[in-house]
Amino acid sequence: MPWAPGWSVLFFLMLITLGLDSSFGGSEAIITALSDEFPLIKRNREIFIACLFSFYMLIGFGMCTNGGILIMEWLIVYGTTWGLLIAVFCEVMVVAYIYGIKQFVRDLKEMLGFEPGLYWKVCWMLLAPLFLLMMILSSFIHYQPLKYQDYAFSPLANTVGIFFALSAASAIPIVGIFKCFQAKGNTVAEKHHGMEYIAKRKSWNHGSFEDARAEPYSVLID
Repeated sequence: MPWAPGWSVLFFLMLITLGLDSSFGGSEAIITALSDEFPLIKRNREIFIACLFSFYMLIGFGMCTNGGILIMEWLIVYGTTWGLLIAVFCEVMVVAYIYGIKQFVRDLKEMLGFEPGLYWKVCWMLLAPLFLLMMILSSFIHYQPLKYQDYAFSPLANTVGIFFALSAASAIPIVGIFKCFQAKGNTVAEKHHGMEYIAKRKSWNHGSFEDARAEPYSVLID
C-alpha cells in the first residue's frame, strides 16, 4: 500500500482519539452522577477523578501482561452484554409505559419545537422493547462458557463473569425498590402518586422552544 507508514499513524491516532472520547464520555457520566448524589465527592471532585483514572490505569496494566487479551475478552463479553441490554430494556419500558409515551412526546416537543412522528412512537413502544427482549432471551438461551481461540476459561471465571454482568443491571431493581420504600404514603398507590408528582409539576416545562433558542441557559427546572 502506498504511504503505508502514514496510514498506520493515522489509524492508531484514530484508535487513540476514539478511546479517549469513549473514556471521557463514560467517565463524565460517572463523575456527574456520583457528585450529584454524594456531596462529599462533589467537594473533593479532583481527588475522586484522580482515584477513578488511577483505577482505569490499574485495569490497563493488567491488559499489558501476557494474559491481557484474556482479561480484555472477559471484560468485553461479560461487561458489555447482558448488563447493557437489560439496562436499555428497562429504560425503554420506563419511558414508554411508566413515565408515559404521551408525556415523553410532550417533553420532546417542548425541547425540539416539533412532535416526533408515528414511526418513533411505534419504535419506542413496540419495536425497541421487542427486539431488546429477543436479544436478551437469545443471549441467555444460547449462552456458552467463554472461550478465546483454544483457551477455555475456568468455571470460576465464567461464574464471576455472570455475576459481574448482572450486577450492572441489578442496580435498577434494587434502587427502584429502595425508592418505593422511601416514598411517602401507606399504600402502593399513594407511594406511586408521590413518585410521579415531579412529572406533573407545572415548572417542569415552563419554558418554550422559542425561549430556549433565544436564551438557551434561561430555561431551567425549578
